[in-house]
Amino acid sequence: MTGDLRVASDAPQRPSFPVMHQPHPSQTDRRTYRFTALFISITVLEMLGDELAVRWLHYGFKPLIMGSLMVYSQLGTSRRPSAWMGVGMVFALLGDVLLMIREVDLFAVGLGAFLLMQLSYSAAFWQSIRRQTTRLIHLRWQQALLFAGYLVAFLGMLYPAFLGTPALKPLWWPVVVYAICLCTMGFLASQRGPKAGASWVTIGALLFILSDSAIAIDKFLMPIPGATVLIMSAYAAAQYLIVLGMLR
Repeated sequence: MTGDLRVASDAPQRPSFPVMHQPHPSQTDRRTYRFTALFISITVLEMLGDELAVRWLHYGFKPLIMGSLMVYSQLGTSRRPSAWMGVGMVFALLGDVLLMIREVDLFAVGLGAFLLMQLSYSAAFWQSIRRQTTRLIHLRWQQALLFAGYLVAFLGMLYPAFLGTPALKPLWWPVVVYAICLCTMGFLASQRGPKAGASWVTIGALLFILSDSAIAIDKFLMPIPGATVLIMSAYAAAQYLIVLGMLR
């Protein structure tokens, strides 16, 4: 009996492996999921209000696109946006409000608000880059050529419309400055390297360029079918990815 027990104890034991449990999402993750659902709902309702000419939907929900992101950036995560990001979000909200008013032509003023948003976001991206390196040589300058090429091609496409329309001529140089700042923001967004959320910010900046390009084509060159859906969905996704990417 004793020998049997000894043999049994000497037998090779079956290796045991730790049981892998599916990690539960953190409180921040759950807040992000809930906020994402809310943000999508706000954006869809705003687009419906604009498309169907339901003024209270359009006027009520468009400011909430940036307003909700501002609230989430303060209460939804343990991190806080930089001062420049906060300033940029305020200017984006101002631009949204100015451009949603159709009874008065506030396009140039709204353009100015979004220009200040781009400068503020660019400053926030630059601060983030400088925390990683103080040497400009580490920037991937070949990517700047892509943004510069797009800038030249896009302005070249717009120029004949401005040249041939006297009412548009005063807007040409403001549009040029705006486009330069827009592409600079896109370039700096792409230079944040391996930081968490860097790809979110880059994709967000590219979507912002897409949204603004569609606005310019629709306003100055030719109507785009479904312009409201294209412009607002790209814009809302851009702001969402930029803000949440900078908070990661």
